[in-house]
Amino acid sequence: MKKFKGLLLAIISSTTFGFIPLFSIPLLRNGIELDSLCFYRFFFSAVLMGLFLLVKGVGLKVTPKEFVITFLVSVFYASTSIFLTASYQYISSGVATTIHFLYPVIVAAMMILFFKEKINLKKSAAILFAIMGVFFLCGGHSGKIDLHPRGLAFVLITVFTYAAYIVGVNKSPVLMKMNGMKMTFYVLASSAFFFFCNVVLKGESFTPLQTGENWANAIALAFLPTLISDLTLIYAIQMIGSTTTAILGCMEPLTAVVMGITFFKEKMNFGQSLGMILVFFAVYLVILAQNRSIPKNEHST
Repeated sequence: MKKFKGLLLAIISSTTFGFIPLFSIPLLRNGIELDSLCFYRFFFSAVLMGLFLLVKGVGLKVTPKEFVITFLVSVFYASTSIFLTASYQYISSGVATTIHFLYPVIVAAMMILFFKEKINLKKSAAILFAIMGVFFLCGGHSGKIDLHPRGLAFVLITVFTYAAYIVGVNKSPVLMKMNGMKMTFYVLASSAFFFFCNVVLKGESFTPLQTGENWANAIALAFLPTLISDLTLIYAIQMIGSTTTAILGCMEPLTAVVMGITFFKEKMNFGQSLGMILVFFAVYLVILAQNRSIPKNEHST
C-alpha cells in the first residue's frame, strides 16, 4: 500500500508540475517580468503552505540542523528553476526540457556510485523509454536543434542541481524523518528568499499584479504546480526513493504538451503521439518494478 501511494504521489507531482505553462504564459503575456513571476510563485506558495500548517495545528518550529539542511537542499531546488528559465533565452524550451530530463540518469548514477543502490533491468529500461518519450514530446525528432553554448551550459546545470535536490531529500536522515508539510514550507520559503535576492541584486523592481486575472493566475501557479507538486514530490521520495520518483517525472512534459493542445491551440504531431506512448510505457515499467521488494537502502521505512 505504501509503494502504491508513493507511486501515485510521484505521478501527481510530475503531472501538476506540467501545469506551469498554463498559468505562467498568461502572466508573461500580461507583462509580468520573469524574475518577479518566479518570486511570486514561491512566495505565495510558501504563504499558502504556512496558512495550511497553522490550520492543521502543525508548528513551524524546526531544529537548527533541520533548518540548515533544508536551506541547503533548497539552493539546488531554486537553482534548477533559475538556470532552466535562463536557458530558455538561448535554446528552445522543448530542447531544454529534453536535456533537463537527463536528471533521472544522474539520480540513478548518484545512488549507484555513492549509496550502492542496485538498479534492476525494468528501471533501467524505464529511464531509457522515459528519455526517448520526452525527446519526442518536446520535438527533438524534428531535427531543428540549435544548441547555443550558454543555453546548453545552463540546462546541463539543472540536470545536476535537480538530481542533487532529489537525492538530498532521500538520503538525508534528518529530512527523511522531518514532517513533509513542514519541509515543503521551508523549501518554498527559502526559494522565495533566493528569488527575492535575485531581483534586488539585479537592481530591478517587482512587476505589480494589477488585475484580477494576474492575481488568479499567480495564486494558481503557486498552488497547483508549486505547492502541490513539491509536497507530493517530497512524500514520494520518502516513500519510494529518489530513482523511482525521478523516472516518474516524465509525466511533466506530457502534461505540458496536453495543456498546450487544450488551452493554447497547439497541434499534436506523430512524434508527440509516439512520445506519449513511450512515456506511458516507462510509467508501466516503473510500476512493474515497484511490485518487487524495494531494497532497504533506497528509502527509510
